[in-house]
Amino acid sequence: MSKQTRYWVRRLLFVVMLGLVGYALYQSVAQGEGNRPEPGRPAPVFQLTTLDGKEVSLEDYKGKAVMLNFWGSWCEPCTKEMPALQTVYEKYKNQGFVVLGINIAETDFTANAFAKRMGISFPVLMDRQRDVVKLYDVVPIPSSFFIDPEGTLKQRVEAPLTVEQLEPIVQSILPKK
Repeated sequence: MSKQTRYWVRRLLFVVMLGLVGYALYQSVAQGEGNRPEPGRPAPVFQLTTLDGKEVSLEDYKGKAVMLNFWGSWCEPCTKEMPALQTVYEKYKNQGFVVLGINIAETDFTANAFAKRMGISFPVLMDRQRDVVKLYDVVPIPSSFFIDPEGTLKQRVEAPLTVEQLEPIVQSILPKK
């Protein structure tokens, strides 16, 4: 085989490999987008355990306005956000609003100590294997998802929230009387 033939064979193989890699990347990105929970779609249902060992499902909260908040005790923005979540939860819980704090892969001891230190009274769910993190495609934390009483995802927020930001969102998903 001549030098020139080897040159063109290498070039052709390079182009074919480049095309295959590009196609694989395109497929992985396209598939990920289709699985990401987006506003207007039903919120993916899951089941987790609370800090006190009770099994709960998202379906248990059908008919209520639900905020899912993904957090970790090591996350400084999560720590700063918690007082706002607790304040809004206390204000609207009697109107059908619930916050489900989803701890990401920490021990019960760590999550419980954090909840006590922060004065959290809403349910804390333990996502030990990060199954719900994957289901909701959570990347930055804190991340919050707002679900209406019919189970439809209404809003996704990938940043820490204040009381002023939370209230209009919560008011928009409260059950209608």
